[in-house]
Amino acid sequence: MSEAARATSEAFLPNPPGAIRRWVAAHPRAIDLGILVCYLIGAIPLALFDIFSVLYDRSDGNVVVAAAYTLLVSLRLAAGTVALIFRRRAPLLGLIIVTVALLGDGGPLIVANAVASWFLLYAVPVYRDVRTGWIAYAVAVGGSILGASIPSASTVFGEDPQGRGLIGIIVLDAIWALAVLLIGINLGNRRRYLEAIIDRAHQLARERDQLAQLAVAEERSRIAREIHDIVAHSVSVMIALSEGGARAVETAPKEAANAMQRSAETGRTALTEMRRLLGALQMSEAADMAPQPSVDDIPGLVRGFEDAGLYVEFEDSLGSLQDRLQGLAIFRVVQEGLTNVLRYAGVGARAEVTLSGTPAGIEIIVRDHGRPANTVGPTTGLGSGRGLAGLAERVRVFGGSIDSGPAPSGPGWQLRAFFPAGPAGSMRAQ
Repeated sequence: MSEAARATSEAFLPNPPGAIRRWVAAHPRAIDLGILVCYLIGAIPLALFDIFSVLYDRSDGNVVVAAAYTLLVSLRLAAGTVALIFRRRAPLLGLIIVTVALLGDGGPLIVANAVASWFLLYAVPVYRDVRTGWIAYAVAVGGSILGASIPSASTVFGEDPQGRGLIGIIVLDAIWALAVLLIGINLGNRRRYLEAIIDRAHQLARERDQLAQLAVAEERSRIAREIHDIVAHSVSVMIALSEGGARAVETAPKEAANAMQRSAETGRTALTEMRRLLGALQMSEAADMAPQPSVDDIPGLVRGFEDAGLYVEFEDSLGSLQDRLQGLAIFRVVQEGLTNVLRYAGVGARAEVTLSGTPAGIEIIVRDHGRPANTVGPTTGLGSGRGLAGLAERVRVFGGSIDSGPAPSGPGWQLRAFFPAGPAGSMRAQ
């Protein structure tokens, strides 16, 4: 069977029951009451006929015998009634009670109690399980053997005292009880199977809704990281350009005006990207669907930071990537690294960006050489540390790692990210 056919068969749900079956399933008490009324309609006349036959034909005026037999018939009638009332709650116990009531000379009432025992035998596998159903079958057959072995019972069935025909009666009762049991097992299994399928369908529906909610939450978390990257990058560039323009406004008005112009362009670009992301966050159909940046956009990113006052040495031996999401993650790593260089080392700092691909994977290094001499550290625009946390989450998606700290050689700070090659990275990215 193909995967598509297997999925179709597993997702198949049975047709809903008809109007009659729906009504029966919705009104179990009415069904139980109807069965009880039918039993009483047949059992009460048979019980009265049994009592009157004893009083006029067999008691010979003995009041004690008549009273005892009347009490016995009443107890058998009560046993069948109580057993049918609790047919759903305790079918096996009810079957045992009715089976005991069938022992001995039952008279015409034995017919009604036998029918009640069939209903109870049917109810055991339906409302319990198959194993309990076979136990109930053993009880029914055992009661039939015991009842047929009692001499008075043979009189009821029209047999002679020698016991001829008892084996046939027992076999006939066993076959009839087996047919009732198999019907109950079939219907009980079908009922439990349908309940399991419906319950599974409800679970799948709940899981589908939960997965949809998780997907929405994950997408919103991704958009939040994108907004953080945009704001952190753009604001840092705007601060650097504004500070440079403020220092050069008197000595170099043209450079100051140029810096303010670039700061305005950076702000407008940031606003455009934020509108697009916020539109996607609000599920707006009018949201801009511009493509996300990739490795090919890193040179332009580097030029933007050079315009903001950094001196960046860029080395790329990686080339283009087929995995768009991995390219976006690499772009964000470089963006966050250069943003931190501009934020902490300041304008005039020297940075190195290296992208290299090896058989083991892809390595990204963003390293600076500390704050230039005779410059003051930043007093505003310091980060909250969430950028590196977001980067670590991005890289972990691809099975990679990220670490940052003092440069291994010389002054400055280094940010290093590694994306493993092969199935480990690609499988996690999916």
